[in-house]
Amino acid sequence: MHYSASEVSKKLGLTKDCLRYYEKVGLLPPIERDSNGYRVFSESDVEWVFLIRCLRDTDMKISKIKEYVSLLMNNCGSSIHERRDFLLEHKSYISKKITIYQNILFLINKKLDFYNEAISPEYSDQVKCMDYADEWEHFRSILKDVKIE
Repeated sequence: MHYSASEVSKKLGLTKDCLRYYEKVGLLPPIERDSNGYRVFSESDVEWVFLIRCLRDTDMKISKIKEYVSLLMNNCGSSIHERRDFLLEHKSYISKKITIYQNILFLINKKLDFYNEAISPEYSDQVKCMDYADEWEHFRSILKDVKIE
């Protein structure tokens, strides 16, 4: 099956400009063209773009993706250990980010719990009138066991 740039961009949530950019900077293998000069993406091309989008979605810089793509395109089987190490390093980065985001989500949920309680009819008017410093002290007592990094 073959896809136009519009179909690929829609399928993967990217703009056509983004696809052109990825091709221009060398992140994509050569993309076929039809008789009118329009890009024609194969299933394999779409999967390749999806991998790049996944790496970008996890904050990998274009320069790092280019390094990885270069290993894939130019070294065939001889770089398999380097590619594995490359992805192991990125996996570690993602795992750390996930932990950070889980802690942030916990903090936000606790803050939302506090606000939901504060706006409930049975909650004390005293809490509804807290200034920033008082509210923060109250919140700190809730978070006493949370490790801030």
